[in-house]
Amino acid sequence: MRWALVGMVALGMIAQAQPVPRELERRTSQFFKLLMAGEIERAYEQLAQGNPQRDSLWLEQLRERTRQFQRRHGLPLGWELLRAEWHGKALLRLEYLEYYDALPLRWELLFYRSPRRGWLLLQLRMEERPEALLRRAE
Repeated sequence: MRWALVGMVALGMIAQAQPVPRELERRTSQFFKLLMAGEIERAYEQLAQGNPQRDSLWLEQLRERTRQFQRRHGLPLGWELLRAEWHGKALLRLEYLEYYDALPLRWELLFYRSPRRGWLLLQLRMEERPEALLRRAE
């Protein structure tokens, strides 16, 4: 019984340890590089490429929040991937920390792998409240 439990735990760890697809690594890296260069419009355009919601109101509001944040805190200095969480084979949530001089900013991206259209950005969240920065890590 003990070995069966160890095997189930090991299989669960393997299933969650899938790497981030190269296409999404490229897209998210490009997004953060463009934000570091102050090119907010281009950053959002390339991240949402192929997405039917790319011109939606929520994305425009997020662009504006990003502009306001950068006006207050300057350009970002770097970023790192905190977590990649797979939900089945077609849904991937990525969590990043973006570094500014005075504080970090947490980003949460939800991608869906469409059988016909490839990876689509379903959701993008930007969290600047200090109490929310560690919420997902607990």
